[in-house]
Amino acid sequence: MTLTTTQPVRTVTIGVDTHSQVHHAAALDSMGHLLGDRRFSVDLAGYQALLDWAAGFGIISAFGVECTGSYGAGLTRHLLAAGVDVIEVNRGHSLTRSRSGKNDAIDAEEAARKVLSGQCASPAKDTTGAVEAIRHLHLVRDSAIKSRTAALVQLRDILVTAPGSLKERLNAKTLQAKATQARALRPDMARLDTPEQAAKYALRELGRRVHDLTAQINDSDRHLNRLLNSITPTLMSLPQVGHVCAAQILVTAGENIDRFPSEAAFARLCGVAPVPVSSGKSHRMRLHRGGNRQANRAIYLVTVGRLKLDPRLRAYRDRKRAEGHSRGDVIRSLKRYVARELYYALRKDLLQLSASQLQLPLGGPISLNEPGGGPVDLAVSLASAASSVLPGARGTATDEIEGAGSGGPES
Repeated sequence: MTLTTTQPVRTVTIGVDTHSQVHHAAALDSMGHLLGDRRFSVDLAGYQALLDWAAGFGIISAFGVECTGSYGAGLTRHLLAAGVDVIEVNRGHSLTRSRSGKNDAIDAEEAARKVLSGQCASPAKDTTGAVEAIRHLHLVRDSAIKSRTAALVQLRDILVTAPGSLKERLNAKTLQAKATQARALRPDMARLDTPEQAAKYALRELGRRVHDLTAQINDSDRHLNRLLNSITPTLMSLPQVGHVCAAQILVTAGENIDRFPSEAAFARLCGVAPVPVSSGKSHRMRLHRGGNRQANRAIYLVTVGRLKLDPRLRAYRDRKRAEGHSRGDVIRSLKRYVARELYYALRKDLLQLSASQLQLPLGGPISLNEPGGGPVDLAVSLASAASSVLPGARGTATDEIEGAGSGGPES
């Protein structure tokens, strides 16, 4: 008689503390016991060595990686290409640092424990598709805008103390027009030791810089418009949603939109989810002060723009103001509604993009707007339409939009 014994299969969870030069990894078994930790270089050889080292402990359940959008981006792409689940892990908590100290090994172990306990369960962003390309273009445009603004402010400040003859020559009404005039200045390069010629030279160079940056901005806008109209046509068709807002929302959400369990999670990420601040007889709500502030700003601009043009939103504002709510309360409620609408439009576009890449059929179109009614009615019809096509969509629009506009400082 032959007796056979079977060894239980051990699953391991790996946590990685990422840095610019080295990554530190720690491995835990399913019971939370530390199996080992090790440092690896930040290159393809180091990524593969980390994966081989982790596989030596057993079947890999998941990787918990810190900073998947910055220092851990390369490792995340390598692990996803190898078919390993990667969970995005937030930075270490201050309580853990005060109790256990801080070093790379402790941070890596803490990242693995967050994944093992379920505290962190959101998949990392997919940075291998068109959304990552849009992020790069949006980054170039954003930095060019900031640089052009700085150059225009410097040009204005130089004109404040410039000689009177220069002020008379640059007599346009706007700073942009003055920068165009400054490009035509011809300083005497042999007399740059005099304030007037030095001021001419400075103004001319700032005018040229503004011109070049404007050309960069226009090129980026053209490329962004082309990409966004082909990738997110539903999102771009929404009222008051331009290419800058669409790009920011798309970059914030990421290409794998299914990493959000619901539209409420997306609203939380954008900082427009209601938070209760009630106490005793006071029953109030406010918006979440955290989240992605760039996405929050984009949603705010869409909301303010719609308030100026949409009669249904103006009717909703007037009704809420008559009930005693402030303008900030109304905007907070509408920001929650706008976030919901943006989420379902974005989800539809990204699911269609994924289906086209896989050459799979997708369900019928989603109606994002319904004529008539106020913003609450629009939100309900939107959530209902989405729930009929998109799995996991929730239709609790009325309660959330009403609850989000009950006081608290504006986000």
